[in-house]
Amino acid sequence: MILAEVMKPYSTEQIRMLEERMNAYETWVFVLVLIVAVLVLVAVMQRLTIAKLKSLELFKSKSTSKDGNILSNQNLAFASEISVPDIHTITQTPIHSAMTVQGKDLPDPGMVFKYIVPLNKNKIITIGQREGNVITRSTEVLDHHLTVDIEALDVSNLEILSYSLEFRREGKVLIQFPGSKDFHEMGVKEKFYISKALTFEGESCFETLDTNHPLRFRIGSRIGMDGKFKTGYFEFHLFTKDVFEKTDSGNKRIEKNFYLKLVKIFPGYDTAGQTKEGLVPMLGRFGG
Repeated sequence: MILAEVMKPYSTEQIRMLEERMNAYETWVFVLVLIVAVLVLVAVMQRLTIAKLKSLELFKSKSTSKDGNILSNQNLAFASEISVPDIHTITQTPIHSAMTVQGKDLPDPGMVFKYIVPLNKNKIITIGQREGNVITRSTEVLDHHLTVDIEALDVSNLEILSYSLEFRREGKVLIQFPGSKDFHEMGVKEKFYISKALTFEGESCFETLDTNHPLRFRIGSRIGMDGKFKTGYFEFHLFTKDVFEKTDSGNKRIEKNFYLKLVKIFPGYDTAGQTKEGLVPMLGRFGG
């Protein structure tokens, strides 16, 4: 029975169904092969795109490096053409830069500054390193190294005005009053007066500060045991000149204009040794 069933031929309907199944399988196989081919093509295109981008980046980096080397070589060649001054020349000013101090930026001995004191307001004069009315740009001086506060007194006096002067220091100061032979180290604050009409008990008072008898003072960084500055200093003279000013009542009153004169820079600026901050040290003194 079994053998008979096996040997029984397929009917026409069964053959048709088998053919349809075979056609369906062939179609699915073709679609799968097409999908695989598309995926492979996409993968190959991506690999080619990535390789192209990498080669382009490498070319750009090489071009940038080459241009940088060319610019560097040009800068070196340009720098070699610049005439660099001899650093051993004491009076030499270094190559100009944003922080380089030129000779015109430094004060010169002989300079005189004039100050008019208002009647109802203090007049402040400041000597400093990079700030103030007088700027030294010296390494021996501090900002706000010395402040002079001048005030007119006895404004109601119709004949002559008196003045108070207060000195305040942040750095070292040596001072010499008129009539004194020696300089003495100034305290943190000292006050004195200029007057012919008033008296001040226990306070220093001078009738005038003229050019022959000025108030002398020196500013610097370090004071030695001998009472002198070790490295260098700036010496100033403060003096006054009488002027006649008309008052509200119509008469003329004697008032004073104040003058500050830079007398000496000892031993002098060493412009070749200036710092990157644009500050200039003093010349080295013989014997240290």
